[in-house]
Amino acid sequence: MKILLVVLAMTCGAAAPRASAQGFTREQIHEIIDPQKGAEARSQYFYHYFKKDRDESLKPPPWIDEVLGAMLNRPVWQDPEEGVLNEAQLWQAPVSVLYEFFEHTRKTFPKEFSGELRAPYTLIKDYEDSRVRFQMALDRLYRARLGDSLGGRGRAVISTFDLILKEMDSTLDALTSQDPTRYVDGVMAVSRLSQEAYDILHRAPRGYEPPMPPANPSGRAAPLLLKIIGVALFFVMAWSWGNLNSEWISGKMEESVERSKSWAKEFNRQFMTVKVQYMILTPIAAGLILGALTFNIWGFMLVAVGGIYVGFKTPEWVLRYVRYRRGKGVEAQLMDAMILMSNALKSGLDIVQGFELVQRDLVPPISEEFGLVLKNYQLGTPFEKALAGMEDRIASRLLSYMIKAIIIQRSVGGNMTKIFDRIVDNIREEGKLEEKAQALTAQQRIQAVVVGFMPWAMLILMWLFQPDVMAAYYFSPIGVLTVVFCAIWMSIGMGIVRKLADIQV
Repeated sequence: MKILLVVLAMTCGAAAPRASAQGFTREQIHEIIDPQKGAEARSQYFYHYFKKDRDESLKPPPWIDEVLGAMLNRPVWQDPEEGVLNEAQLWQAPVSVLYEFFEHTRKTFPKEFSGELRAPYTLIKDYEDSRVRFQMALDRLYRARLGDSLGGRGRAVISTFDLILKEMDSTLDALTSQDPTRYVDGVMAVSRLSQEAYDILHRAPRGYEPPMPPANPSGRAAPLLLKIIGVALFFVMAWSWGNLNSEWISGKMEESVERSKSWAKEFNRQFMTVKVQYMILTPIAAGLILGALTFNIWGFMLVAVGGIYVGFKTPEWVLRYVRYRRGKGVEAQLMDAMILMSNALKSGLDIVQGFELVQRDLVPPISEEFGLVLKNYQLGTPFEKALAGMEDRIASRLLSYMIKAIIIQRSVGGNMTKIFDRIVDNIREEGKLEEKAQALTAQQRIQAVVVGFMPWAMLILMWLFQPDVMAAYYFSPIGVLTVVFCAIWMSIGMGIVRKLADIQV
């Protein structure tokens, strides 16, 4: 409503002739002081409409007489100086201030218009007093919560009064800066908005009409039925395509089975027993079910393809994480293991017996890895090859240093105890540098997590609040392209940020 009133005031201002630098034009003066249609007169009409003993010549809108008795008998405000004020008096207060505002303005008109021809800048105190009193009257209307008053017209009138208050501020700014053009514009804006407040009383209030229920109860069921039929046709099409390409699908299935066996073997090498088929099929089934529940072909494609991608990538992601965590666990125990083997060599034992001491005295995961090397060695595998298998199984650069040192020493000879002592010193210093690097790159690593997580979290949050709006966009061709585009570029951004934080020690 406020926006409409501002546009109306701007439109009226554009239609009227601009004021000269000397003051008001003749048309503008008549617009304010016209005895019938002027803003000054209509502010008087507004005031007297809500008096119980008003002049009989006034013809207010019929609805005023219907509600005036209740307004006069309804106390809505307790003032320490004026006492108890009723609803009608609260509406009379701002328009009485408007009348005084126009009386001040009349003093700046030429004498032919019953004015005194005073300079506007001498009336700053009078305008300021009117502005303060108008704001106090408007605050009373707000705090008394009279938005539903005036037969439902209260909000519109209060919004108009709010705009008038802003124009009063503009008028005072113009007087302070001695800008006659802005002064005239401000006064005319107050005049036209006062006319608008008066006109609201003569218009029907803007009411709310609830939406009519659909005439046909099946009107809502028909779109849902069409969506179900569309999803069923999609499944029929997919089934038909599968029958026509059964050989190709069988080959891919066999390839997937072999890959699953390979993944299961890799998990076994990490001392884990995992049902890889469940790890693959669970995200795929969840994606297909959630996609079908969207009842939208584009939504089904988006969610189903996402579920299939996650399903086939889950074993790889989990295996990579397990290898990383196990490698870190081995690295944390490697220095103790090498000290133990160095002491064993100094006491006259060989490297194999040193491995047996590590297996017996330390805890997993390093005891499991060293025990597996010994088991393979006892079954006939060359010790160097058993060590290479452990290096392939554990993603640890420090462990690779130790294994290469052992293999080289067994090939060409050398003092293994000094080599181990030197590697232990290097591991100790490298550990300090790595901790320092982790502290320096913590911000970049957190940024990578935020870049990857926050957009999707905000998408889910917005979906919870506005599911219909979000589904209407993202389950459309442009929405699917948006998701794919964002996923690609966010992956690139995360990779770049992660690479910036990757410091090789």
